[in-house]
Amino acid sequence: MKKIVIYGKWWIGKSTTSTHLSVAFASKWLRVLQVWCDPKHDSCKRVLSWVRDIPTVIELSKDRDIYEFTKDLIIHKWRFWIDCIEAWWPIAWIGCAGRGISLMFEIFDEIGLLDESNYDVVIFDVLWDVVCWWFASPIKVGFADQVYIVLSEEIMSLYAANNISKAIVNYHKNWVWLSWIILNLRSNESDVKVVEDFSKSLWTEIVWIMNRSDWILQAERKNMTLYEFDSNHIDLQKYNKLADFMLKNENKIIPITFTDREFDDFIYDKFY
Repeated sequence: MKKIVIYGKWWIGKSTTSTHLSVAFASKWLRVLQVWCDPKHDSCKRVLSWVRDIPTVIELSKDRDIYEFTKDLIIHKWRFWIDCIEAWWPIAWIGCAGRGISLMFEIFDEIGLLDESNYDVVIFDVLWDVVCWWFASPIKVGFADQVYIVLSEEIMSLYAANNISKAIVNYHKNWVWLSWIILNLRSNESDVKVVEDFSKSLWTEIVWIMNRSDWILQAERKNMTLYEFDSNHIDLQKYNKLADFMLKNENKIIPITFTDREFDDFIYDKFY
């Protein structure tokens, strides 16, 4: 079983990447679980079509103890037979999304959800725009093998990626590793040299560059992936190739990270 974490800051494209990868894996007749760990509540929408009001793990936990959970209770299926789980959908200013994620992993343990016989690929779609330690749950408790960071050419995206790398260093004793960088461009005119240099400083590289696509935006407005919206689109070849790469990839990196001062010096050198 491949257990992959897709990390990135808010609105960086990690959910779009995760969803299209899930469909790419499923199209290869692999058993796929996509786990949503982001308060935006939008990761699984594209693979659950127009289904609404999906109960999250944290909502279900209000009326039952951990030992009362079952796989059928928390798993939602789509027509590609991708299993989807939603961790948490918070009311603004109330509750803790990170705690919802932590509770979800406790339930996974209780019901044996991630036993090797259940899935071929598990994708965790996880926000990292905050410093709450519960958002590190997939790597902190050893549920994940490999981390892919989705970033853009923007400074705060690089800053978040550096913080994610620090967490990997802290928890690498759990046999979790940084793999590669996935670059999701905000502007197709951007110079990617800064991101290339940043990636090398972490001892990794950019494995995939996704140009900004209006076609993906049109698909998302219809709550679809490109696989449904335009099955012949050239970008699907990129997702399929990325999925193939991930299945074969055994890259295991303990990154070298910047201190905040070193990060500022790096940015100053590149932009000023």
